[in-house]
Amino acid sequence: MIATPHVPVLREETLGLLAAGPGRRIIDGTFGFGGHASGLLEAGADVLGVDLDMVAQAACRDLAARQPGLRCHHGSFRDLPGALCAAGWDGADGLLLDLGVSSRQLDDPGKGFSYRADGPLDLRFDQTRGVTAADLIATLEEAAIADLLWKWGEERGSRRIARELVRRRVEEPVATTTQLREAVQASIPRGVKPEPVLSRVFQALRIAVNDELGALADVLASLGRVMRPGGRVVVISYHSLEDRLVKRFIDRERRDCVCPPDAPVCACGHRAWVRPLTRGAVVATQAEQDGNPRSRSAKLRAVEIIGNANT
Repeated sequence: MIATPHVPVLREETLGLLAAGPGRRIIDGTFGFGGHASGLLEAGADVLGVDLDMVAQAACRDLAARQPGLRCHHGSFRDLPGALCAAGWDGADGLLLDLGVSSRQLDDPGKGFSYRADGPLDLRFDQTRGVTAADLIATLEEAAIADLLWKWGEERGSRRIARELVRRRVEEPVATTTQLREAVQASIPRGVKPEPVLSRVFQALRIAVNDELGALADVLASLGRVMRPGGRVVVISYHSLEDRLVKRFIDRERRDCVCPPDAPVCACGHRAWVRPLTRGAVVATQAEQDGNPRSRSAKLRAVEIIGNANT
């Protein structure tokens, strides 16, 4: 039984920006345990709850039994056109992406998301498909492991950690969170706190296993096929890699021209089709951060669809 309650981050800001109300169709692309979706439903919106996690889908179906305005779809938000088709929707008025991993997922040792509890080194959101983190460590070359830890975790000690993992796997598979934690700790120089390093290593493996940045790029590219004119998109990210991708997307698609600055005339034909609804990134208030530590790293960005996506 997972004991820690899931507290939705930036809930009121999200509900306000999505302008939920009767007749509005909103996709919660990371349903989780329904914290945001419940608020959208209370406002009168119809909600499509999308999630890869089977436990989250069970929570969605349980809520849907009491909320006729909720539909559930097991799958990745990277295929929103498919989710819309399955739901019988021809478009959406709102989309929420609350990225990363929830508190309840972190507290479930069977998923292996946390280095604090022993469990299988899995790290998949959907445990019915794909390779696990243990598979990656067992099969990748040392240089590839180091590149993965640097690229997705921005871990400076990636080469030392990769070397230690390869050394250990010769004797015994690195197949549990405890084994990974011990290998990482053994590679950390004296005087360096292990917790931040462990967090970056687990983050990097989770991103790689689930192709999280690829999925985010795909869903941003699909917005023109999914969102109705006037629709609103809210993305909450928790680390710089995600936020940078969202920020660059908004910066490009808000412009009427994306030609190089030294171009004498515009030749790109690009036209703005999103309008930022937030000035920079919205962060949690100090009161929310004090009550919900997970919100401390959250950054929210939102846009409104004002035209047709460039093709």
